[in-house]
Amino acid sequence: MRWRDNKLKEKRLTDSKMTEMQGMSSGEIRIRQARLYDVPAMARIERESFDEPWSADEITKAVISGDGSVYVAVAEIGEERAGYADMRIVAGESQIYNLAVAKEFRGRGIGEALLTHMIEKSEELGLSSITLEVRATNETAISLYEKLGFVKVGMRKGYYSNGREDAVLMDKALVKIDMVSV
Repeated sequence: MRWRDNKLKEKRLTDSKMTEMQGMSSGEIRIRQARLYDVPAMARIERESFDEPWSADEITKAVISGDGSVYVAVAEIGEERAGYADMRIVAGESQIYNLAVAKEFRGRGIGEALLTHMIEKSEELGLSSITLEVRATNETAISLYEKLGFVKVGMRKGYYSNGREDAVLMDKALVKIDMVSV
């Protein structure tokens, strides 16, 4: 499936909207499609966020993917990269592969803004659902996902850290399918 608009519109949240949605007192979050020049900052965020981080090469491949099945977004505050998210389209569904926020920006609603952006992109594409997996011990992330309408649908035993930690599978339905009786 091709993205409908290769030059995806930048999403801006004004001070008042950001304060309302994300509890921030000043500044502006800008979410846009990631570019190659974002990779070093994204790789730094990746390293500080995950025990088994993706390499800069893996991030680069996602950013430059031209087949329309990958979308990577970056969140900025001023000139700083505050976080990023990576999603893939598989069989009419969106799968969040990564969502990470720089340590200095955590707790300010960046993760919520990024995930909301990914949900909106998935809805624009008419996808039926959006899925993700999260460490079972990451209660902060699970709480955010539930707040945005995700539900727990399963568990992958021993998925993380060389089999030492479980993954919780979560799903959010995007398109309501009307059942028609025959």
